[in-house]
Amino acid sequence: MRRSWFVVMVALCVGVFAAACGKPPQQELDAAQAAMTEAEQAQAATYAPDEWSRAQEAMNAVNTEMEAQNAKFALIRSYGKTKENIAAAQTAAAEARDAAMAGKERMHSEAQAAADAAKASLDSAQQMMTTLEGCPRKPKGFSKDMEMMKGNWDGLSAQMAEIDAAMQREDYAAAKSQAESLKASADTLNTDLQSAKDKMKC
Repeated sequence: MRRSWFVVMVALCVGVFAAACGKPPQQELDAAQAAMTEAEQAQAATYAPDEWSRAQEAMNAVNTEMEAQNAKFALIRSYGKTKENIAAAQTAAAEARDAAMAGKERMHSEAQAAADAAKASLDSAQQMMTTLEGCPRKPKGFSKDMEMMKGNWDGLSAQMAEIDAAMQREDYAAAKSQAESLKASADTLNTDLQSAKDKMKC
């Protein structure tokens, strides 16, 4: 009698263990997917592409292992490896999120510095034009040349509004690129104005 009860208890324990092993770790999977969503919302693809790529690879490993286990008979499924992959994916997603937040802040600073530099170059060009207009000796064709340079400055200055808009919507990568391009153009205008100033001996 005792042996029969022992056999029954062992069978029950084995059954419970098998059921536990064969049950998909949905709670852990949900947590990992939530971590991936947080990383995506932090714009990890833009500001932490390497970390985001690793997180995606880790999540792909989770899905592959889940599919492999789900394809087995229920009694022989084991999600131990799946849980390990899920933990790795959740860690990778958290790292991608943190790296994205740091990268975004860094890009914000770089974009602001680029915008400030572009504006400084534009201000310098404006001051140079004012200086040229005040020169007592103006060569032939000066008025036409100044009109062209002012038109060039106006066009460049208008781009600052686009940069400010990009900063407002937190598209710092675009703002930085636009600001760097604007500064290069403004620097060229400054060079032309300085050349004119030298020729006029103003």
